[in-house]
Amino acid sequence: MTFEHAFADLGGVPASRLTDAQSLTGLLLAAANAAGLNPAAPPVVAAGPRGLAAALVCHGGHVAMHALPEEGLCFADVAGPGAKHPQRGLEIIIKRLGAREVRSDTRRRGSVTPATNPEAS
Repeated sequence: MTFEHAFADLGGVPASRLTDAQSLTGLLLAAANAAGLNPAAPPVVAAGPRGLAAALVCHGGHVAMHALPEEGLCFADVAGPGAKHPQRGLEIIIKRLGAREVRSDTRRRGSVTPATNPEAS
């Protein structure tokens, strides 16, 4: 089985969009829905001394964000089975947060084949 993992570094995000827990909860759910993921538990949004963490654990994947509101930075990722569309979820996050700068990537992840030792043959 393979997983798709879409992630982005967002800059220039208004601090008000990164500190509203109710809006972030809705954003996590909207991103999961767009990605085709089904939540396994309610979203969690927690502020701490080094910024904010927000996560939604889904069946077979997740939506997560880590933010430094005072710096306008947010690191977001959406992961799910290959049949789902994490990139769509990430696009929702980028659009709703209104990031001025975006650096994103997508990776296919899957089983790891054990390394072979050619000297042992």
